[in-house]
Amino acid sequence: MTLWIVLFLSILLILMALAAVFARSLASAVIILSALSLFTSLLFIMVAAPDVAITEAAIGSALTTVIFVLALYRTRTADRADSGSPKNSADEGALALRSASEADHA
Repeated sequence: MTLWIVLFLSILLILMALAAVFARSLASAVIILSALSLFTSLLFIMVAAPDVAITEAAIGSALTTVIFVLALYRTRTADRADSGSPKNSADEGALALRSASEADHA
């Protein structure tokens, strides 16, 4: 019975990792990774490693999720503050070329 549960959890972890990779938004990827960490803790309990399970639950599920959520919040706040400026160096370069081209034609 335990072997089947471990096998099921292992397959579930692989599917959740793939779901996190192909998630459409960062927020959903963070939620999936948090759940993946919780199921990893459960897997460690099933294979008789409670100390590793507690560490995974505390670090992997709790602390990492909080760090990811704070990073998402900070980047979204920064994006709102910079809404009028180009998003990356390629946009800045294209804007500079367009400005130079318009100046030459004027």
